[in-house]
Amino acid sequence: MYAKPRRLLPATLRALFLRFNPPQSWPASVPVLIFLLLLTMGVQVAFSIWWDGYPGIFDYTALPAWLCPVLILLLLGQALGPRQQSWAVRLAIMWYALGLALTPLVVAGLAATRLPWWQGPIGRQWVSAYGWAIFVTPYVWTTLATIRQIWPVGRRRAVVMGVFSAAALLGYQWYFPRAELWVAMPASERTDVAPIATLPLPETALFFKQPELLRQSLDRLAAERPGVADTYLISVAGFAGQGVFLREAEAVQNLFDRHYGTRNRSVLLANSAEAAQRVPIANRDTVSATIREMAALMNRDEDLLVVYLTSHGGRDFDLSLNFPDLSLQPITPQWLAAQFKAAGIRWKLVAVSACFSGGYVSALADADSAIVTAADNTHTSFGCSDDEEYTYFGKAMFVDALAHENRLPQAFTEARAAILKREQAENYEHSNPQFSMGKAFAARFGTLPLTQPELAAPPKPTPTGGR
Repeated sequence: MYAKPRRLLPATLRALFLRFNPPQSWPASVPVLIFLLLLTMGVQVAFSIWWDGYPGIFDYTALPAWLCPVLILLLLGQALGPRQQSWAVRLAIMWYALGLALTPLVVAGLAATRLPWWQGPIGRQWVSAYGWAIFVTPYVWTTLATIRQIWPVGRRRAVVMGVFSAAALLGYQWYFPRAELWVAMPASERTDVAPIATLPLPETALFFKQPELLRQSLDRLAAERPGVADTYLISVAGFAGQGVFLREAEAVQNLFDRHYGTRNRSVLLANSAEAAQRVPIANRDTVSATIREMAALMNRDEDLLVVYLTSHGGRDFDLSLNFPDLSLQPITPQWLAAQFKAAGIRWKLVAVSACFSGGYVSALADADSAIVTAADNTHTSFGCSDDEEYTYFGKAMFVDALAHENRLPQAFTEARAAILKREQAENYEHSNPQFSMGKAFAARFGTLPLTQPELAAPPKPTPTGGR
């Protein structure tokens, strides 16, 4: 038995370079297959410890799912291979031997994604677009090597066995959860790591303070003024893991309070350990309650609601809401549109600073609305890291352009040019910010109303909307 694994090594190396080996070079030996399975298991557990951390546990319950690919290869080899050459076992041995040989390349590819450059904006963009290649390439190469080994036996049989094996294994991994033999202990349960520098919200009195923080923010809102186009603002920082979102949401609130008349008509919602003592957290409930409260104070036909959202975004257009120890549902374009409709909001300006945020345009655009986003629905945006004071979009559109230009189309044109120039200087793919403005909105709010003096405003009525 010991000679067979040694004989297997040169055959595997020849196969990696797409060189042919006689069928007997691949031992049809169940003990050799068991040896390869144990070796593969050890390599996978070692990789998981390195990648996910130690301590942890070996999950024996994952073994049946982990062994399913072996059964698939045995069945395919038996059904499609020449039976007189025992290809049922040979095919499984071939795949696992080649997989082990390619493991260093996969590990090197994954390790590269942890290098500082890959954690930057352009690196994350590349990983998002092409990271799948790290996992698919070994399958493709193993398929080619398998076809080459079986080719002299029969060309059609070689192609069928190679392609069916790859398709079956990829399909299994795609449709069924990956079997994790090593389950790392959560950081919160480990004693060998430093405490995370965030507030464990549900375990402190701060959690119970949140309703009062929201109530205070809503109680400070001023009523609309008859005959005046008042502007109301909701500024939302969705992701607690990075301070850039809080800084940006606060900057937008400060800008609108100073220049666009939202002082006493703006609410900041933020997921941030730094701000959790003074600012309500951002989740669907607080966003919805704030929209309803403002709708109760606004004149539907006169006043404008501005909603600014800044966070990470996904390809499915979900805007991340994240706070340590809380499970928060994301904001989606459809959910936000439903909140506006339920509250009876007519005039609205929605700005979304997130990757793939162009997906909000089609869901929210109508004659009475304007939508401006940091990217289209297929591109990432940039600046969402603590290396930046603000995101590229937030700085260009709100911190810079709208600070001196209250005409929305002109401000967007200026911001888009500034973003493009910055992306080109950094050699980033253009995020392609989007702007949509309905005809009725353009006629009434295409030029945003500037701050007007607070004259004798009527007392705030008791709101009819829920909190």
